[in-house]
Amino acid sequence: MVLICPSGTLALVAFAAGAVAQGKRGLTYNNAAWANYFKGHPQVTWGYNWGWPSNGLDASFEFVPMLWGLPTADDPSWTAAATAAKNVLGYNEPDLNSQANIIPSDAAVGYQRFFQPLAGKVQLGGPSVTNAGNGVLPYMGLGWLDSFLADCTGCQIDFMPIHWYGNETAVSFQAYVTEAHSRSGGKPIWVTEFMLQDSEASQIAFLKEVMPWMDAQPWIQKYSYFGVFEDFLINGAGTGLSNIGTVYASYT
Repeated sequence: MVLICPSGTLALVAFAAGAVAQGKRGLTYNNAAWANYFKGHPQVTWGYNWGWPSNGLDASFEFVPMLWGLPTADDPSWTAAATAAKNVLGYNEPDLNSQANIIPSDAAVGYQRFFQPLAGKVQLGGPSVTNAGNGVLPYMGLGWLDSFLADCTGCQIDFMPIHWYGNETAVSFQAYVTEAHSRSGGKPIWVTEFMLQDSEASQIAFLKEVMPWMDAQPWIQKYSYFGVFEDFLINGAGTGLSNIGTVYASYT
């Protein structure tokens, strides 16, 4: 997803608070100045902006470049950004017509061309699929991922980014993330977009329950709540964190 146009359905998560692993939380942003409001919060350690460069993200955060869609030609600026990074992210929601919109076989060919040469140099993230299609439609969500993994033989994929939006339960969220972990062959998971579409109070309660669960799962390496925008994690005036953003930044 890009900007403030969440795709798919949105969801609710509830889990008991517990011990917190440090540093998994990230920033999904366009305006780096707003992302930098999170500086000094040790839980928040990284960010991405659906592309590259970081456009001013503070150096205290790890910036993670993304190859949003499927290029038609080699791009030296992508190669330079990727090789300078620790981690890179694959295509953004290739299973959605409104986003990268790539069929799995073409995505696999592109992955071999644009990502595989980086294997062993940086940690490679696979395509970021949505939770659309309930995991059963062949070219939506985890169904798309199944097809891509079957086509991308010999591909080095170090972690799998996924997206989740819904208005269901914590159990539903947990089941989706766990299923993605299984269907990716047990690869580490990055939940690079997730959001509950509900009231501020419900979102705060959601974050206070789901973040401890993700922090407690060793196979969930990073996650990023949507997003660093006004009336989301940033207040309506754009002058600081919203109530939701404050909880995201500091709740343990």
